[in-house]
Amino acid sequence: MNLVDWLKRARSTWFWPVLAVGYEVLVRGQLVLERLLDALMSPPVEAPELDEVTAVIKTFERPAKLRRLVKSLWRRYPKLRVIVVDDSKQPLNLPGVETVVLPYDSGVSAGRNAGLANVATDFVLMLDDDFIFNRHTDVMAALGKLECNSSIDILAGEVVYLPLRHTNDYSRGRLYPTARAPLVPPGTLIGGLPVLNKVPNFYLGRTAKVREVGWDDALKRIDHADFFTRAVGLLVSVQDISFRVLHYPTYFDRRYMALKRTVEQDRVRLMEKYGEG
Repeated sequence: MNLVDWLKRARSTWFWPVLAVGYEVLVRGQLVLERLLDALMSPPVEAPELDEVTAVIKTFERPAKLRRLVKSLWRRYPKLRVIVVDDSKQPLNLPGVETVVLPYDSGVSAGRNAGLANVATDFVLMLDDDFIFNRHTDVMAALGKLECNSSIDILAGEVVYLPLRHTNDYSRGRLYPTARAPLVPPGTLIGGLPVLNKVPNFYLGRTAKVREVGWDDALKRIDHADFFTRAVGLLVSVQDISFRVLHYPTYFDRRYMALKRTVEQDRVRLMEKYGEG
């Protein structure tokens, strides 16, 4: 049983409030240490190559998480262009950020499409609002590997879940049935990086190629497997586990988690498309 499953079971127990406090104390303590190490080991980067990169952040009802991500991003990359797509009840407008406001609860897929539509650079960095940059979020290194290997369309990193610092093997997650064959067999190495059919939603991609796939606007929550199913035969994705971002999930916000679990509409849509939800 992973941490998320265990927390779901613990939600109805008497020690849930204790867990919530303990979780916040642990994570915030870790982030203080991360800030210190980042300041000592990773000076800001203002390379002209980053003019070809735009970060796209989809956010919903998590303004504090969004602020934390943008601050961490700009500590490392102070001139990186950032587009935020916000479908919250009260969208947040941050200085220096291009904000795209969508109707309330438009969903993650519509948000990613709207963000991508506003990208004018060759490369797009896809981010969730509960990520945090640190010294291991080396966008310059990822960009260099993409530029040196024209056959790679998406270069994903690794998502490190706080406070236990565990990671998930997204390549083990199933895709939906598809008749298309991969352009490159999974497991093949390109530039020393393994080709995978499914990678985390933390990646640097070629904007034009990601647009070829896009997201299904009808899917508000369950978009990941659908995107990478439709990417089979169109995109080549690799993963570089040295390219890392911290993940600070919202396990203990009951309102947010209740909204996140409203997936009935998505399951109907997936059943229509694939015969399974």
